[in-house]
Amino acid sequence: MKPLSQLIILIRNKIKYNIYGYCIYITLNIYNLFLSIPFWSLKYLKYGVFMPLILATIWIIFKGCPLTKIQEDLNDEYFSKVLLQNFIPDITRETTARFSYYILLVVTVVGMIRLCPSLLIKF
Repeated sequence: MKPLSQLIILIRNKIKYNIYGYCIYITLNIYNLFLSIPFWSLKYLKYGVFMPLILATIWIIFKGCPLTKIQEDLNDEYFSKVLLQNFIPDITRETTARFSYYILLVVTVVGMIRLCPSLLIKF
């Protein structure tokens, strides 16, 4: 497993020598945007809660992330797989896809629960 500082240096070097490296920063910012959705105020959450479903639809239409298809140096791998391999070395492409869809589902469900607390089943 690579330390986080080595990962940051790897990303910086990739951007320095490769124009497609900017897609890495865009992708990381999109990850942060989607992971932060459940923490948004209710005013913005009612619009943002459906963004993960739209992203999943885009992935289905394009058979993967369009930003990943732009990055030639990934050799037809998911960017999230390349990122997760630093923490889980033997992760497969299918597991990465399932993990990504799971995160999108959890973000949507948590956002919906915040919007409509009556959706919770009371025991």
